[in-house]
Amino acid sequence: MKKTHLLFGSIISFLSLLNCDNKKENANGNQISSVAAKEATTKQTAIKQASISTEQAVKLAEKQFEEYLPKILDDYDARPDLQESHTGDFTGDGISDVAIYFSLAPQDGGNALVGQGLALYKNTGTNVKVIAGYEPNYLFTFEKISDGKIYVEKLEYAETDGRCCPSIRTEHVLKISGGKAY
Repeated sequence: MKKTHLLFGSIISFLSLLNCDNKKENANGNQISSVAAKEATTKQTAIKQASISTEQAVKLAEKQFEEYLPKILDDYDARPDLQESHTGDFTGDGISDVAIYFSLAPQDGGNALVGQGLALYKNTGTNVKVIAGYEPNYLFTFEKISDGKIYVEKLEYAETDGRCCPSIRTEHVLKISGGKAY
C-alpha cells in the first residue's frame, strides 16, 4: 500500500510538472499552452523573415531617388556630382532608415556646387518611403546618424577663406516635420 501511494504521488508530481512545462504566460499574465506559444513565436519569426534587410532598403531608396532625380536636375539645370547613401534609425522605430546625400554641379561643367541635399527614407520593414527632403540655402556636409538623430555640419566662409574651403563649421541636428527636414 505504501508503494502504491508513493507511485501514485510520483505520477501526480510528474504530471503536474508536465502541465507546468506545457503552459506559459502571455503578456497579459494569462496561461497559454506551449503549442500556442510556439505558434506565436513562429508567426513572429515569419514576420521578421518577411522584413527587408538594410541593404535591400538602401537599394529600394536609391531606386526611388533615381526616379525622382531628373526633376531635381531640371530644377537646378544641373548634373549629379555626388551621391552617398547612409543608414541608421532616425525615425525611432528600431529599424535602420536611409538618408541619401547628393550634390549637384552645373550642367555646362565647372567645379561649382549649384545644389545639395538629403533625401530621407523611412524603412517600414517591408519597403521604404520618402518622408522628408533637406535642401538648405547653405553649404553643409553629412556627418552621421546617431541616437535617432541626423547630424550635418553647416559650412560658412570667414572673410579670408578661399572659395574651396569654408572654415566656419557648425554642427546641426536635423528635425523632421511635415515632409521637411530643417
